[in-house]
Amino acid sequence: MGFLDLFAMCRQNLLRRKGRTVLTALGVMIGCTAIIIMVSIGVASGESMEVMLQSMGDLTMIEVYGYGQTPLDDDALEQMRAMDHVVAATAKQYCPFGFNLYAGTNDRYAQQWGYSQGLQVKAMEDIGYELLEGDFPVAGAKEIQVAVGQYFAYTFLDTKRPEGRNQINRYVFDENGELDTENIPEPYFDPMGMKLKLTIYVDENKSIERELQVVGVMKEDNGRGYETSEGLVMDISDMQALQDELTKAQGFAPSREQTKYDNAIVKVDDIGNLAGVQDEITGLGFETWSMESIREPMLEETNRQQMVFGGLGAISLFVAAIGIMNTMVMSITERTREIGVMKALGCYVKDIRRIFLLEAGCIGLLGGVAGVLISLLIGFVMNLVSAGAGSYLQGIVQGMPLSSLSGLWQAVTTPGSRISVIPVWLVLAGLGISVAIGVLSGFYPANKAVKIPALEAIRHE
Repeated sequence: MGFLDLFAMCRQNLLRRKGRTVLTALGVMIGCTAIIIMVSIGVASGESMEVMLQSMGDLTMIEVYGYGQTPLDDDALEQMRAMDHVVAATAKQYCPFGFNLYAGTNDRYAQQWGYSQGLQVKAMEDIGYELLEGDFPVAGAKEIQVAVGQYFAYTFLDTKRPEGRNQINRYVFDENGELDTENIPEPYFDPMGMKLKLTIYVDENKSIERELQVVGVMKEDNGRGYETSEGLVMDISDMQALQDELTKAQGFAPSREQTKYDNAIVKVDDIGNLAGVQDEITGLGFETWSMESIREPMLEETNRQQMVFGGLGAISLFVAAIGIMNTMVMSITERTREIGVMKALGCYVKDIRRIFLLEAGCIGLLGGVAGVLISLLIGFVMNLVSAGAGSYLQGIVQGMPLSSLSGLWQAVTTPGSRISVIPVWLVLAGLGISVAIGVLSGFYPANKAVKIPALEAIRHE
């Protein structure tokens, strides 16, 4: 008996008892829906966790500290760069000396405080710094090249204006008291391409002045550091040269030992490889830190939640499995004569078993498909409610334009803001489990069917 013949007979038998088939599939649908919705809540919780951690910093970044016994120097950085899965590694040094910056004609604009980081600038792009315009600095240029933060210009005062009105405040609030990020006033000047005067004071009567060339403006990224907001970045070799010059001006000889760094940054190609690389760096004798120390316990908690939610849903599916088994046993009792006739006509025992297994699997499939559709609908409604659909609809009734619904759709689809996330793998898992439950529940009735003697089955009323 071919598959099409088996399927035609299965379809005929299920349609012959529509009410029983629908009720049994309904049990599977409830179980499948319960599993998918429960697990989707856990998936959404994990998604929210990832979004939150990403807002706190780069999940593939490892910070290495140089205050241990092992020196954090260029040799150590080369060892880290040679490790598998390491994209880039660079020292990161906060500027060890104070300085003032001046910009504009006759040094009109002055920065009374400055924040500067020294990096091996050739690694900036690989580490994850982004530019709004311009290029990354190049080490060893004729002039010291720097990249400045997105809001660097707002830290300058206009020396020609009276105190209290000599600085542009970029923090503007709307009528609701919320920060307005779209109507920020323009700063006094555009730093891109400008030359800045760096002044390092040796003492009250002596200073060192150097020219800085702004070659790029960085995009603000709190995960990278404050320098991307209101500070600047120069190559660490240029920062060391300025430090040596200051040391000489103070009457001391610069150290000739290999430079040791306070800390470094190591970028890994994938979050799945971060723990291994971090262990390897720790094995070299360094103290390290990464977001993995926060992410791992949160991920374990999320996995536990998913197991609990999935277990609760599985109870409903287990009840559905009992329903399928009960339906198939009743079907066999009613079709005992039919089974005997098939055996008498020479139908193979394996085909009789396949008929009942296929019927059970089809019931599971029908329930699974209905469960997936219902789950998608319930998940969407849950996200609508959490996004405040009621307030949006009330606003539309009161005259708010329909275009405002784009904000509602964004809230429903934006990762991190949803309370139910149903990925493709969860849909396929729900269907697969439903079919598997149906087939497994049909094994006992199918085996019972094939064991009925042909003559006894034919005589059965």
